[in-house]
Amino acid sequence: MNVYSKIENKKIIIFIEGSVDSTTSLELHNELAKLDIERANEVEVDFSKTHYVSSAGLRELLILQKRFKQGKLVIRNANANVLEVLNITGFNNIFNIITGNNDINYSTYSFKEFLAKKVQNYGDEIILNDTFMEWSWNDLDKASDIIAEDLINLGAKKGSHIAICGGNSLNWVATFYAIQKIGGMAILVNPLLKGKEICFLSHVGDIEFFCHGIGPWLKDNPASFLNEIVDPANSQIKKLYDITRPIDVKQRQVSIIVKNFLSSIEVRNDDACVMIFTSGSTGVPKGVLLSSYNMLTAANCGTAIIDSHDDDVMCLVLPLFHIFGLVASLTMAILCNIKVVIPPRIKPDAIIELTDQYKCTILMSVPTLLMGIATSPEYSLDRIQSLRFCGIGGAPVSEMQMLFLQKQFPNASFGIVYGLSEMSPVSVTRKNDTIEHITKTVGRPIDLIKIKIQNVETKEECPRGEVGEILIKGEFLMSGYYKTPIEKQDFDSEGWFHTGDLGYLDEENYIHFAGRKKELIIRGGENIFPGEIQDLASAYKDVFAAQIIGLPDDYYGEIVGCALVLKNKEAFKEEDFIAYLKEHLAPHKIPACIFVYDTFPLLANGKVDVLSLKKDMISRIK
Repeated sequence: MNVYSKIENKKIIIFIEGSVDSTTSLELHNELAKLDIERANEVEVDFSKTHYVSSAGLRELLILQKRFKQGKLVIRNANANVLEVLNITGFNNIFNIITGNNDINYSTYSFKEFLAKKVQNYGDEIILNDTFMEWSWNDLDKASDIIAEDLINLGAKKGSHIAICGGNSLNWVATFYAIQKIGGMAILVNPLLKGKEICFLSHVGDIEFFCHGIGPWLKDNPASFLNEIVDPANSQIKKLYDITRPIDVKQRQVSIIVKNFLSSIEVRNDDACVMIFTSGSTGVPKGVLLSSYNMLTAANCGTAIIDSHDDDVMCLVLPLFHIFGLVASLTMAILCNIKVVIPPRIKPDAIIELTDQYKCTILMSVPTLLMGIATSPEYSLDRIQSLRFCGIGGAPVSEMQMLFLQKQFPNASFGIVYGLSEMSPVSVTRKNDTIEHITKTVGRPIDLIKIKIQNVETKEECPRGEVGEILIKGEFLMSGYYKTPIEKQDFDSEGWFHTGDLGYLDEENYIHFAGRKKELIIRGGENIFPGEIQDLASAYKDVFAAQIIGLPDDYYGEIVGCALVLKNKEAFKEEDFIAYLKEHLAPHKIPACIFVYDTFPLLANGKVDVLSLKKDMISRIK
C-alpha cells in the first residue's frame, strides 16, 4: 500500500494505492495522522488505485471523519469491491460517495469480454493511432472480427495455437483480440528471429497458425522465409496469415453467421490464452502460460505508476511480444482509456517527432532507447516537453544516466519497473521516490505481490539486507510453462516462484537487484541466453571451445562477449565467423566483441572459471 496527498487551496486530496487490510491499516493510520485535516475546508479520498478496503481500513476512515468536523469526507472513484464493503457495513451513509468510471473490475473479464465492455461504454472514443490511421474501440472491435473470420476460414477454432509475429501495429493488436474472440492461444513471437528459430519454437509451442506482420523477411526474401517456416520436415506450422495488409473497417462486414458463432464461443477470464517465450536455466525456450485474469489484474495493479490523466497519450515503443510492452504498456494504457500512438519506426528521431506531433505524455521504455532520444541530434526540449512520465524497465539504469535523463526530460517523473515474463510488473518505484530509490532499487512490490529472499545454498529466508534469490507469489503469476516437466517448473512446493534473479530487501521493503542466477544476458532490454550462441560458436570449423559472457556497456547495459580457443589461429577469420553466426541468430544475439585465448582459466574442479574470464574480457575492452 502507498499513501500520498496533495493540497489545492484548502482542499486535501488523499490517494491510497493498493489494498488496506489489517497489516497495512497501521501504515494508513500513521500517514493520515500527519495531515492537518482540521485546517481543511474539504477532504477527498481518491480510491481509483485502491483494490480492497478491510474493516480495519474502514476504521481509519471513520477516525479521519471524526477529525474532519467541517463536513463529510468525499470518497471518490471507489471500485465495485470497495463500494460493496461500504454498502454492507452501512458506511456509505457516513461519507459522501462519488463514483466514477473506475467502478468496473476488469479482472473479472476475459479479453473478449473486456473489449466488449469497452465498446459498450466508450465505443466511439479513439484509442489507437499508428500515424496513418486511427481506431476507436468500435474500429478495433470490427477489425478483430474481420481477422477472426479469416482465421476461422483457415481452420482456426477454440484452443488453436496461433502465433503473432511482427512489429507493433494496429493489425497486431486486432489480431491479438481476434484470437481471444475465437478462444485460441495467442503465441507471441519475436519478429527478429530467423526461420530456423521459428521452426524450433513451433515445436515448443505447438504452433498451427502463423500470423506474420512487419519483419526483416519483407526486405530479405519473404517467399523463402515463409516456405521455410511451413516446411513439414522442420515445422508444425500449417497455415499462414498475412497481417501486413490494411483492414477496411468501414467497408468490410463480417457475416451474421460468423458474428453469431463468435458470440457462442465461451471464453473465461482464467483460461490460459497467451504464451510468451522465455529462456529457462537449460537454455531451451519455455512457453509462459498467462490468462486474461493474470494480465488484466497485473495491468490494473500497475496503473498506479502512471497516475493517468484525461489528456494522456502513450507513445508505444516497447515490442508487444514482450510482457513489458503488452501488459505494462498497451494493456495498462487502454485500461485507463489512454490513447496509444504507435511509431512507424522505433528510432530516437521517429519517437521525438511523434512525441512532438501528438503531445505524448507517457513513454514506457528501456534505458538504451531513452538515452538514444536524449542524445539524438533531433532532440530539443520543446519537442519532448509534453512527456510527464517515463517508465524504465528491462535493464538497470545508473545514477549518472538517471541524472542526465532528468536534465534532458525536466517535465517528466521517472519510474523503475521490475518484472518477468512469468509475472509483470513485480515492483515499481513511486512518484515521490528519491534518486537513490530510482537508481539503487527496482521499487517496492506492487499490490497483490509477495516477495521472499531465499539463501541460494541453505534455502532459508534471508534477513533484510542479505542477498539471495528473489522468490515471488501473486494473484497474477503465470499458471506454469507449457508442456514442461515438473522438475523444470520453477515453483517450489509452497507455491513460491523462483525467479533466478538475485537481490535483497531493505528496511523500506524496496528490492535491490544484485544480478542474475540464471545465465542471461540483458542487452537493451532483450534477454539473451548464452548457451544457444555458445553451442553454435563451438560448432564452427576453426573453434575448439567457446564461452559467451555478458559484458557491461554504458549504452546497452550489457553486450554479448565471445571468448574462443581456436584450433588454428592462422585459418580463423573473424568476419567469416560472424557471418556464420548471422545465418542462424537474430541480430541482437551476435557478439559485439570476440577475444581469442590459448586456454580458458579453470577452477579446481576442471570447470571454466567464468568470473576470472569475465574480468579479463572486461579489462581487454578498456
